[in-house]
Amino acid sequence: MRLLAMSRLSPGPSRGGNRHRRSTRVFRGSGLALLLAVGALAHAQTVEDVVRRYLDARGGIVKLRSVQTLRLSGTMELPGVSAPFTLELKRPNRMRTEFTVEGQKGIRAFDGQVAWAQLPLPGERPRPMAPEEAVEARAQADVDLSPLVDASAKGYAVELVGRDRLPGGDTWKLVVRGPDGPRAMHLDARTHLVVQTEDRRKVEGQDVEFVTEIGDYRTVAGLVFPHRIEVGPKGSPERQRLVIRKVEVNPPLDDARFAMPGAPPAARPPAKTPRAPAVLP
Repeated sequence: MRLLAMSRLSPGPSRGGNRHRRSTRVFRGSGLALLLAVGALAHAQTVEDVVRRYLDARGGIVKLRSVQTLRLSGTMELPGVSAPFTLELKRPNRMRTEFTVEGQKGIRAFDGQVAWAQLPLPGERPRPMAPEEAVEARAQADVDLSPLVDASAKGYAVELVGRDRLPGGDTWKLVVRGPDGPRAMHLDARTHLVVQTEDRRKVEGQDVEFVTEIGDYRTVAGLVFPHRIEVGPKGSPERQRLVIRKVEVNPPLDDARFAMPGAPPAARPPAKTPRAPAVLP
């Protein structure tokens, strides 16, 4: 109001007045540029920002670290096969998946040192996994269900590529590099939950690019878990689907449950079991 009153009482145009108006325009222009710069900084994202928002969306780093064991159960749908499954995980790096096909039990497990499997066939005994499958089993033995939880402690380096767009909407794209190779991870730009990953895997000695789609997130015990995971070779209509019907947080799990029973059979090739989709949201 005071500036308004002064402008009304001021005399007509003068050289000093022109200088004042020019200074005002310069000031206003600089102020607008400053506001725009501040706005841009407010919307700028670093890899730490994106990962932190992901962790918060999952329930927070403290609550995630409190999970020592996890049990997921549901249905694994492979081409032509539907099999009930149970996935059990224990910190720091133990994993066991059981599934049933036509009444026969199959197992994939990692006890922290040895990756082993039992085919769902009559008379089969547990055997060490083939090397390429053992790498995948080790990566799945993560109770956090993600390399983004304590990434550096697990040997992962995370890079923010920037904004991207998938058919479902805008995402933040990360590249994660670690012991099991690089993978791209797409986090929904609104929820900051993982909606898609892309990685390369060895299949019969060949590098094959796989796409994993993740969704149907629900809250269990204060943490957010996906309940639908689909994976398949990029560009192929063939898909494996995991439908998770129950999540149990911190169930009692003995270390012995993850160890391979008995001695591996001699003169037998390594076990090759049906692959379950990697649960790495």
